[in-house]
Amino acid sequence: NIKVPEHILFVCKLNRHTQEEDLELIFSRFDSNVSVDLICDEETGDSLQYAFVEFTTKEQCTEAYFKMDNTLVDDRRIKVDFSQSVAKLWKKRYYNNNSLRTQTKSRYNG
Repeated sequence: NIKVPEHILFVCKLNRHTQEEDLELIFSRFDSNVSVDLICDEETGDSLQYAFVEFTTKEQCTEAYFKMDNTLVDDRRIKVDFSQSVAKLWKKRYYNNNSLRTQTKSRYNG
């Protein structure tokens, strides 16, 4: 079972010109080590106008949620919510398991 992370916010309705660095600067008032993952189209590289913002602690995340939801960023009123995505955790677990299988196979193959 993968538990939903409690220290990551989902941010949407972003201006298409808003960059990761802009969001890092804005959310760094809650956590100087904040990490932002702006989601972009794989082919064009254009922003899909949403991001995930990861904080060090659940408390920092909660404070950012209450203070940033419905605020203006680059002339757009953003929506902030607690992330329900486990994709990052699933991907980490998946690659760790496959890496272990590959190492085990190569160890016995030769």
